[in-house]
Amino acid sequence: MTDQKKKCKAQWSDLPPELLSPIAESLDLIDLLGFRGVCKSWKSASSTASAQSSAKPWFLVYGENSSECQLLCESNKKYTISLPELVGASCIASSQGWLLVFQESSGSVFFFCPFSRAKIDLPDFPASQLSDHIAAFSSPPTSQDCILCVISRANNDEWELNLLRHGAEEWTKHNYSSKPYKIDAIKGAAYHKEGREFYFYDPKPHPKGLVFSTDNLNVQYYQIVRNGLGTFTI
Repeated sequence: MTDQKKKCKAQWSDLPPELLSPIAESLDLIDLLGFRGVCKSWKSASSTASAQSSAKPWFLVYGENSSECQLLCESNKKYTISLPELVGASCIASSQGWLLVFQESSGSVFFFCPFSRAKIDLPDFPASQLSDHIAAFSSPPTSQDCILCVISRANNDEWELNLLRHGAEEWTKHNYSSKPYKIDAIKGAAYHKEGREFYFYDPKPHPKGLVFSTDNLNVQYYQIVRNGLGTFTI
């Protein structure tokens, strides 16, 4: 290798993190993976980057006892990556390139980005095992506005909701009655940014919804009905 080539290589690897980090944040999934493979400094600068969302979702397929995972993209291409962090773990929520992971062997909960391999440990979760827990979070865990919400059944008449805000050292627990509409089994969760609310969905036997406000910590229950146009309203 000539001195000139060595000099050029050094210049690329010596680019400042304050320049590299914004570039990494603007990349799509495959480009981000390639960016991280350039050199150690580029990998370090992109440690908290999340891949930009595409028009269609990507799927991450992983097994309980294997570190090999497959990424399935919209063009049906498959990419195999090794993620030992997910061995024996369960993903209970995902958004904007981040996974919320429950590690069964230790009972720990953490955020994990499979593209940058960044891991953010969270305070001890109140439950040592997962049963019917459903979760959602408002924004990436690197954001100051991130709020994490995990809901599960406390008993036949109550739901237990555990809330964690960015920077908090412990979870806050709230219990709510499942009345007036009997909430049997929550199967889906989402966050509404404008209303600062978490939505939880129970599809059977008649579709119902539970809405939790992060501002006043109140809940509202809705019966979801089909209108004359064939769409659902609450």
